[in-house]
Amino acid sequence: MALYDDNADVLRDMAAAGEDLRTPRAMDFSYLFPTREGAISFARRADAHGFAPGVRPYDKPGFPFDVTVTTEPVVPTCDLVTDIEQRLAAIAAESGGMPDGWGCMAQ
Repeated sequence: MALYDDNADVLRDMAAAGEDLRTPRAMDFSYLFPTREGAISFARRADAHGFAPGVRPYDKPGFPFDVTVTTEPVVPTCDLVTDIEQRLAAIAAESGGMPDGWGCMAQ
């Protein structure tokens, strides 16, 4: 299934659970890295693009570093979520990282 379709499914599930998707919210996008240097490089680039990154250790074999990138509050549409996820994934890949999903707090 395509990324857009996966995101549409998640947003539909959120709406079915009673979430008002018209309400802006901060969103978190996670990326895993095999090296600390790659994680820090990605975090710096994400910060330069206006996101708020946080680097932390992670327990996945081969990918011991997680960078969670937080957006300003946005209305979570499928187009927007997919666009952000693809842009950040391209930046992460340049530093050896891979996507590990996204999420947001219930409103």
